[in-house]
Amino acid sequence: MEESPSPALDDELRARMAEAAVQAARAANYLNAGTIEFLLDGEGSFYFLEVNARLQVEHPVTELVTGVDLVKEQLRVAAGEALSFAQEDVEPRGAAIECRISAEDPANNFYPATGTISRLRLPSGPGVRFDGGIAQGYEVPIYYDPLIAKLIVWAEDRPLAIERMRRALNEFVLEGVPTTIPFHRWVMASEAFRSGVFDTSFVESEFRPEAARAEGLEQAAAVLCTLLTHFRERTAPASAEPSADGASAGDPWRLAARREGVGSE
Repeated sequence: MEESPSPALDDELRARMAEAAVQAARAANYLNAGTIEFLLDGEGSFYFLEVNARLQVEHPVTELVTGVDLVKEQLRVAAGEALSFAQEDVEPRGAAIECRISAEDPANNFYPATGTISRLRLPSGPGVRFDGGIAQGYEVPIYYDPLIAKLIVWAEDRPLAIERMRRALNEFVLEGVPTTIPFHRWVMASEAFRSGVFDTSFVESEFRPEAARAEGLEQAAAVLCTLLTHFRERTAPASAEPSADGASAGDPWRLAARREGVGSE
């Protein structure tokens, strides 16, 4: 998962890191979209990691906080055109979080999975973006990266973005194949993540497989409660007076049995 802006950077450190990235690109005479990565230590020093001569999977968080269509700009530059904006025009606003939805089992050491998506309901609403090409009935193959979709949200600040992502993940229904959705739900509720103080050992030190299993059970219980409530509301009569046989007229199970002719009074 990715987020922007990083809670670990202040304005001064972010400016120094950006300048280092620009110098590296100029030194290589690089032209077009690319990503320069650094690692940050606990003392505030950063170290060069790698250059990717392309957009990365996390480019949507940058697009949402800057309002710049990076894919469009990449194509413009490749076609020999100039950028449609200058650096001073870029004014980051708000916070964005991206969750990579992968066909992996977080309860089994994130083991890759294949299968057919038997049920799919996508989240929606203000500030919610879904990037993916999956559909109900889609077969997740063995031939590619297990990433099957990306869920991205934007909000006015990081706490609101976290809450918006929690809501979107709770709306996200994908059945038939294990995915990282339960893991992301756990992350959004994690105090370590919400505090913004964590490092690359976060999953190893904080996550437990049973947490993903518990998320799955909680979702199943919530669905069951919703179905039961809906059933009761549809079958409850206007009056709850006892019937002649002593059963409550509002008992949905007895009413259903009577309609289906099941059981005996």
